[in-house]
Amino acid sequence: MADEKNLIQEFLTGGWIVAALGALGMLARNLLDGVERSHKEQAKRILAAGICSVIAWFILEQVEVSSLTKAISYGVVGVVSPEILQGVISLVKKIVKKPQDFINKK
Repeated sequence: MADEKNLIQEFLTGGWIVAALGALGMLARNLLDGVERSHKEQAKRILAAGICSVIAWFILEQVEVSSLTKAISYGVVGVVSPEILQGVISLVKKIVKKPQDFINKK
């Protein structure tokens, strides 16, 4: 596993393209889904998709799979980022509401 300095350096030399892949995935979704959104809402969704794809990059960078599989994953994460974020928020709200349900009792 690479240390944090090398991982950041790898991101700066080429990993940042992942943000563009995720953002382009969301742009394609926005163009094709037929839902009217303000420019601000579209920009927020595209930015969120880029951020989610970068998070996926940091996770998948250490996994041994083909580059094509990783690239497809980054794009898909960008396309479904609203659903991913809603799922994470929902899970965190459940944990906050009843943390005892998520703590292993032995």
